[in-house]
Amino acid sequence: MDENREGPPFEPENIEDAGSLLITNGDIEGVGPSTPYGVALRWWRALQHADVEGVKRSYAVRISSRETRRQIYNFQPPFSQPIDPEVETQGNRATMDVIVRTVIPLPATPSVLRVVDFPARFNLLRNAAGWRLLVSSYRNFIRARPFPRGAGG
Repeated sequence: MDENREGPPFEPENIEDAGSLLITNGDIEGVGPSTPYGVALRWWRALQHADVEGVKRSYAVRISSRETRRQIYNFQPPFSQPIDPEVETQGNRATMDVIVRTVIPLPATPSVLRVVDFPARFNLLRNAAGWRLLVSSYRNFIRARPFPRGAGG
């Protein structure tokens, strides 16, 4: 995996394997870590890497460690990332529509990946610490998934 790439691999032809969709620090730096999209990528990376504290820091309000672990456990598929953000801001609030790009190995031929895209919406709030996600962002993602928990993960 190339930690130096700038931004996520937006196009399917740039996906070498499922690991290509793991968010890197370079992806976050490439889009600006303090932007709404950078905040969403940092949250996504924390979910992918089961980083409890990272997930908790991503939210505008405090959530429990138990809730954070539940979110990490239910985060599927891990080989995914939000792309093509469209951000609308109004004062200290933002709504970001994204396409969640996922790759799922085909059961009969695991070396062949199926790319699945679906829309999702994240809500953010800007406070003294900068942009942070509202907890509704996770619920929006879970509801938008076109497959049940465990598929592709």
